[in-house]
This record gives sequence, C-alpha cells and structure tokens, in this order.
Amino acid sequence: MNTPEFDVAIVGAGIIGASCALECVGAGLRVVVVDAHEPGAGTTATNMGQILVVDGSDPEFLLTRFGVRLWNELSDDLPPNVEFERLGTIWIAAGEDEMRVAEHREQFYSRHGVAAELLDAEALRREEPHLRSGLLGGLQLPNDATVNGTLVTRFFLDRVLLAGGRVLSGVAAQTFDPTGVRLHGGELLTATHLVNATGVASPVLSPGVPVRPRKGHLAITDRRPGFVRHALGEIDYVRRAQDIAQDSVSFNVQPRPEGQVRIGSSRQLGVAGSEVDPRVLRSMVDRASEYLPGLSGFPITRSYTGLRPASIDGLPLIGRWTPQAGVYLATGHEGLGITMALATGRLLVDQLLDRRSEIPIEPYLPARVLDRNGRAAIPESPATQKH
Repeated sequence: MNTPEFDVAIVGAGIIGASCALECVGAGLRVVVVDAHEPGAGTTATNMGQILVVDGSDPEFLLTRFGVRLWNELSDDLPPNVEFERLGTIWIAAGEDEMRVAEHREQFYSRHGVAAELLDAEALRREEPHLRSGLLGGLQLPNDATVNGTLVTRFFLDRVLLAGGRVLSGVAAQTFDPTGVRLHGGELLTATHLVNATGVASPVLSPGVPVRPRKGHLAITDRRPGFVRHALGEIDYVRRAQDIAQDSVSFNVQPRPEGQVRIGSSRQLGVAGSEVDPRVLRSMVDRASEYLPGLSGFPITRSYTGLRPASIDGLPLIGRWTPQAGVYLATGHEGLGITMALATGRLLVDQLLDRRSEIPIEPYLPARVLDRNGRAAIPESPATQKH
C-alpha cells in the first residue's frame, strides 16, 4: 500500500482551517490546505475580528478562555500588519438589573482566573466619554483583543508554507475519498486524515453535518479617531447571540486601526443571500446610537454581510465525523471563529495525535449530534449548561 502524500488534508482556508494547519505543522505533520477561493476571503473576511472570553455556557467559556489565552501567547510573534490590538471589551449595564448581571459575571470571571473589572458610572464615563449619560456602569475585560481575520489567516498560511506545508488556493475540493481529497478535475490528494473546515459549506462535503448559515450585517463609519476606545457591547449581547432560534440586533461596536468605527451586530437564521437589508442595517445603527448618540451623525462609508456557520446546539464541531471514514470536522463556530480558532487547531491535533487535551473535548465532539444509527439528531444542548 502506498504511503499517503500528506498526514492531514484540510479543506477550507479561512481562520479555522489556517489555525488547524498551523497547529499541524507545529506538531511535525505533513499538511495540505485546499480552498476554492483566496485564503480568508469567506466568513473570515466579514466579521468584527473579536477575540473575547464568553461566559454563556461552561463549554463556551472554557473554549473561549483557552482561545484568548493562546492568542495572547502568540501575540508577540504577530506582525503589526495583522492589526492585533488588545483593546479590551466593556460590557455596558444600562439599568440596575443589568448592573447585577455585570456584578455576577465579574465574580464568575474572577473565580476562574479571567481579568475583569467592574466599572461604576463615573469610571465608565472616563473610559468611554462619548457614551450617553445615565448608564450605570459596566464590566471591563482588559485582555480581550481584535485582529484582522483575513490578514492573520494569510500570515498563518505563510508560516505553514515556510514549514513545508502546501496551500492550494483557487482549487475546489469535490469529495472526500477514503484515501484523500478528490479535487475538481479528478486529482486525488492522498492523506491519512481529512479535515472539513469549510464553515457554512460543511454539509456539501460532509452530508448531514448540522451547520446552517446565520447572516450578520456590519457597518463602517468614516474616520473619527478616539471616538471609541474599546470594543463595546450591551451586557445582554451574549444571551442574544446565543439564541439560535431568533433573529436579533444588539449593540456592539469597536474602533478600527484607521480611526473608523465598526458597528454590529445582527443575526438572521436561514437567510443566505449576501445583499444588505436596509431595515436590518438601520436597526443596528439605531441600536448603537442609543448608547453612542454621536454615531447618528456619522456617515456610513461601507456596509456588508457575512454568513456565520451555526451548529444546531450553539457549540462548534471539532473532531471525528464517523459517517465518513477518516474525516474530522472543524466547523460550526458561529460568531466566535476568530476567538476559538487557535483552540480549535489545538484540540483537533490533540485528537489526531491521541494526546491529552488541556480542556475537556467531549462537549465539542461531533458524535454528540449523531443518533445510534449515525444520523444527525438534535441533542440536549451543552450550550444550555449554565455555570
């Protein structure tokens, strides 16, 4: 029997596929990455680039905390052009009930070793003077960061190439073969392990994978340097984002390196078109202006949409996909793909090499969405397991 050309063949050159490839070459594995488009040109290019700890559920918290730590450990090796900035996040509490939520979250983060600081109204105003008056305070997470997803994806793949890996862009994968990846045109890339990291397109190569597109809108203002200093969001943002059954609009903004303000965030399930919906965009800007009144007068210079790959239970699928021999999944990260990318690569390679993982991998294994006959079934959601 011929030796496979590669140890790992990864389909998908977004931030998830690139992170998996980087981890693979770091472990000494022979890797090839295949994508029909340019690296980082899909969902990776249409997000806010946030790297943040999320406390929505125990599995989500563990994976995002792990991801933020790995990003911070890597930060000194990142070149300036990938725009990695440790801005920190401030979750804003408008009223007394929300302030109690902020206090509860601060206590939770502190117990679990995550730097967090409770801000009263005066401290919040000092940090972000353009917020409206009357807000009671907020919760600041200083180690949260942002990065340019497309540029850091390309940086990762450059490192893969330097380590001897291959990257094939503009080359479409047709099917997973028992011995590798069959490309359009008939060429077979032989590999021991196959990884589907194609995000919303995951069910195309792996039928039955329960991942659906969840559309989001973003807007960019003209340049207003210093208007916003941190990534900002309403304290209820995480709960709204986790509700995969409903559409939502939430306050979420961040400063861009060039001085613009990026405005989010919206979520629409089952809407796969790329066109901008003026009603959604207006609702999003109006929501942001409730917190930052000055935004209402800023010209919007660009608006765009992206499709987040949402799993059926709100957690990513990382690991062996038993309906297809040799196939592993790295998909379903919804809006946390940037945050979870490095952690996903680490957990995937832990499984490929049968090595011990730093965090429990069971909540993310694709086996959880399969019934006894090996078909996708909606499980009891780990994302509802509150701490």
